[in-house]
Amino acid sequence: MMPPTSPNNADMLSQMEQDWDARAREAPEYYIATARQQWPMDEFFKSGEINVENDILADADIFSSNGRPGQMRILEIGCGAGRMTRAMAAAFREVHAMDISSEMIAAAKRNLSDLRNVFLYKNNGADLSEIPSQSCDFAFSFIVFQHIPIPEVVSNYVREVHRCLKPGAIFKFQVQGDTNIRIAQQQTWVGAPISLADAQSLAASCGFELLHASGRGTQYFWLTFLKPKWPWIPKVIRSIAREAMIRMRRAIEERVTIAFSPQRVRAGESYTVRIPRFAGQVIDIDYELVGEHCPTAATGVVGRWCELDSRGEASIPVPAEHPAGTVRITTVRSRTKWSRWYQAEGAIEVSSS
Repeated sequence: MMPPTSPNNADMLSQMEQDWDARAREAPEYYIATARQQWPMDEFFKSGEINVENDILADADIFSSNGRPGQMRILEIGCGAGRMTRAMAAAFREVHAMDISSEMIAAAKRNLSDLRNVFLYKNNGADLSEIPSQSCDFAFSFIVFQHIPIPEVVSNYVREVHRCLKPGAIFKFQVQGDTNIRIAQQQTWVGAPISLADAQSLAASCGFELLHASGRGTQYFWLTFLKPKWPWIPKVIRSIAREAMIRMRRAIEERVTIAFSPQRVRAGESYTVRIPRFAGQVIDIDYELVGEHCPTAATGVVGRWCELDSRGEASIPVPAEHPAGTVRITTVRSRTKWSRWYQAEGAIEVSSS
């Protein structure tokens, strides 16, 4: 790794805290997600939902050895104002989230005050002393380490994550991978670059195995580190066993069948959807629409956060302006059960009113 950008790490950590406090006072949502200068709060948190779905819940490695999301206690490093924390709380049993900025933590407390399974900490920017050893089932960090200019701080965080994780758990995080980038003195926006060789060395020195690395050479360099459950077993054997477990879990999670009554409906009418597997839960259903007025398949969500009764049924109205065609169901998820997407099948014909 590159040498420190400051001769005094303590001074740089203090500068990081001051700078992120100032950014939080000025425009916390923008400095967390710079895609927009001003964020409507619902869209701000929706962007966090998308990240959680794509970067966490869709990653089979995360759940291959330490259980289902609804059973897991997780650690989030650099939670900011809680953009992703809210979505994590809907999926996991507990979320322990921290940030170097007291202003960001104050914003997160305001934004997440309705959640009882989120625990927020203002940390010192260098360690995770608030978290007990071997207490977490998964750790995650996104658009955080790309702002840390001191390699030793990144290394210490990784070492601390290893301490906090249970054996067999995953640490997935994103770092600055552009090794051609230049870091200005006393700045706290562009993080120290990490190469693939650096990542391999970092994993080994902190007791992890590097499972995956993607986005090499870019700002979004994703690393997946595994804390070995049985480090005395040869790595090749552990890898084979892990892949077998992932394949077995995917086979167990069979396709969800969704029934409709009636199976043909006019625009403006209602139909009943039936999913016994999710009885009494609140669900989302993704679909694609194919029809003569749709040259390519259109996609969308049926009955967003629709509540099913004790038989797994709900009545859903078809909008009067709904185009005619075949509505094919593609995936389904439950807000109250793990909040992950499952492959689904079922179809209903919609005719014009």
